[in-house]
Amino acid sequence: MAKHIFKVLAVILVAVFLTFLTAAPVLAADLRSGDHITVASGEVIDDDLYVAGSDIIIDGTVNGDLLAFGNTITVNGTVNGNLLAAGQTISLNGNVSHSARLAGQTININGKVDGDLVVFSSELGISSQAEVGRDFLFGAGNVRADGVIGRNIKGGGGQVTLSDRVAGDVNLTADRLTLTPTANIEGNLTYISQNEADIQSGAQIGGETTHNIPEAKKPSPLSGVGGKIIGFLMTLMTGIVIILIAPRRSASAADTIRNRPLASLGWGAVILFATPVAAIIACFTVIGIPVALIALVLYAIAIYISQIVVSLFIGRWIIGRFRETDSKGIMIGALAAGLAILSLLKLIPYLGFWIGLAVALFGLGAILLSETKIRNESRAG
Repeated sequence: MAKHIFKVLAVILVAVFLTFLTAAPVLAADLRSGDHITVASGEVIDDDLYVAGSDIIIDGTVNGDLLAFGNTITVNGTVNGNLLAAGQTISLNGNVSHSARLAGQTININGKVDGDLVVFSSELGISSQAEVGRDFLFGAGNVRADGVIGRNIKGGGGQVTLSDRVAGDVNLTADRLTLTPTANIEGNLTYISQNEADIQSGAQIGGETTHNIPEAKKPSPLSGVGGKIIGFLMTLMTGIVIILIAPRRSASAADTIRNRPLASLGWGAVILFATPVAAIIACFTVIGIPVALIALVLYAIAIYISQIVVSLFIGRWIIGRFRETDSKGIMIGALAAGLAILSLLKLIPYLGFWIGLAVALFGLGAILLSETKIRNESRAG
């Protein structure tokens, strides 16, 4: 049974499709991929649009949800649905009629979001021309919000600056919080910080202001260096078992990242972001609940295994420059080297999250594509 571990992980995509099918009779989408993807001004897409590529520019209208995954993503047009995007640089200059959920290194909001705005980034800027209709939730390094927020703000960041109207409450965890003279919080301000907020003359707070000092955390036996070493060894042992049981599938998954990087990234994004959404939708139907639970269990396993696939790819790529890497012994050595490099990269401040996200995306996509290829080859043979 253990030798079919990659087959089990590949079932995730099937579970995703099943959960969608049990929850909704019809699922339509326009799928596009490539280095440069453009929806021209005047072009209207009457379906959901899923795009994966290096540079993505949306100047037209999407009458549905937009899911975009790439290096640079620019939305100048109109999205008459939800926007879900992940990339290095994201610029939202147009209008989104529902909610926007964004993850990237640098994110700039210059347009209007009628629903909630959820952002995870290193640098986040909301210009004075921007407007958020409902809640603004974030986890970011540096945040400057110069636009209007229609309801509440909740989040955590390093340097957070607010400069315009917030119609609800503000609840933040921040290293430093600044309210400029034009800031106007109509509700309560509650923040957790070691430092007193810089509330400049002219800033208005309609409710109460509460400043809480962060509680000192007691070190856990599994925290710090010891915890990271234990985690490294556990992942290494899991990877060794997988290589010994399924060497062909292990090598195939690692090679897929090298041979089909964009496809791995795109399919990984679909699995990573679509699985939780599909599971939630399926839970609204009685028949979909068990399928959703199975999908979520497989989802968690696959995310864990994805770091093994990416580590093996890194190690084989390095060692492969000097010798063959097909034997189990060399593959185990490659896994150890790649996992060590990956673990060190995750320790880099502010980059650890993005490295982990990239590992999950490439690893999940590679598992699916490699298993599909192996099954097709078996049927052809």
